[in-house]
Amino acid sequence: MRAQKFPKMRFVTQAIRFPEVENLESLITNKLKDFGLNKRVSNGERIALTASSRGIKSQALILRLLVDYLKTLGTKPYIIPAMGSHGGATAKGQMEILKEYGITTQSMGCPIRATMEVVKLGVTEFGTPLVVNKHVLDADKIFIINKINTHSKFVGPVESGLSKMCLIGLGSHQGAKLYHRLIEKYSWTTVIQSLSNLIIEKLPIMAGLAIIQNAYNKVSEIHFLKPEEFVEKEPELLERCKEIKPKIPFNELDLLIIDEMGKNIFGTGMDTQITGKKRNSEMNVQWVFVRDLTEETHGNAQGIGLADFTTKRLVDKIDFSQTYENALTAYRTDSPKIPIFLPTDKDILNKIFDVSGIKNPSEFRIVWIKNTLELGKMLVSEAFFDEIESKINLNSVEGVEDIQFDKQGYLTNSKKYW
Repeated sequence: MRAQKFPKMRFVTQAIRFPEVENLESLITNKLKDFGLNKRVSNGERIALTASSRGIKSQALILRLLVDYLKTLGTKPYIIPAMGSHGGATAKGQMEILKEYGITTQSMGCPIRATMEVVKLGVTEFGTPLVVNKHVLDADKIFIINKINTHSKFVGPVESGLSKMCLIGLGSHQGAKLYHRLIEKYSWTTVIQSLSNLIIEKLPIMAGLAIIQNAYNKVSEIHFLKPEEFVEKEPELLERCKEIKPKIPFNELDLLIIDEMGKNIFGTGMDTQITGKKRNSEMNVQWVFVRDLTEETHGNAQGIGLADFTTKRLVDKIDFSQTYENALTAYRTDSPKIPIFLPTDKDILNKIFDVSGIKNPSEFRIVWIKNTLELGKMLVSEAFFDEIESKINLNSVEGVEDIQFDKQGYLTNSKKYW
């Protein structure tokens, strides 16, 4: 069989805006004073703070600063994992996620209370129970903390953030299942507006901390909001997040190669705006080939079904119990499906080029990235070489190179770049 010819590649860097808070500790301390948190709590009150599984890089530092400050006000803070079905939908699994983020009883200086048990608060306008984590109701006041981001599927003025944390986070596994089903039936915007308002009305939520992160997952902005400001301010913050989110500088791709996916990168392992799998995405991508899972995702391959090709190496790492639980809670049967997989990268690329029927490999449009979060570096095929020269935000660093494989048939080019 004649050896398959692949296009030439070139390594390029992309100039990306990544505003970053230089002294996070000082900023939070000052903003806490300006926010007047001391006027919102009383001595001896129990304060529940939410801890997310959404890849907030400085979450341990942020939580510790909040806990320390609340202690100076004479309150009794404690942390609750607010993660829906993450961590295998178990209290133990969610505690393990927090531990990996450096969030433990010892490091935080306060209790961490994890449970999947929920309590019914009432009934929604849709006729379903409104439930929250049992430990939420033990608090005199609640502090919601989460990052602002786009969602893998939902489109609206609010996507991932404080309002979503009020529902999916505080609702634990059972609430997450209930609310995702409502969303499927009535729409994301309808449900989030109705239920977040109802939860804010019924629970003693005193504040929210909204975090915007840059292209390297570092804190770019923080905003303390009063609960009555969530509805008004979150859409503005989502737009600010979108402004600094990196993009692939080409919209029409035949193949997007992604070295790794995982829950620490995005809810579905890969940002669906980047892969073109979200309905409002500007990207038109024919095929997505994802090569491996991150260690941090612990086998949770939620989102693998949004790829077209993968390797046996990745499939062998999947924890199907976690993946299926996460997917079914989110009311999705597309995202955990296994795409076409073959033993090696070389096998996959041979099949892709064979099925494409393309006669001239130089015309095949490939972008190769580490993951959908880190887009400052990429390899691009020769079909884009002319465009590189015309884009002021791109810089070609290395010369032209062939697509290369090791003896086992795995791609090696990216190893020297990221």
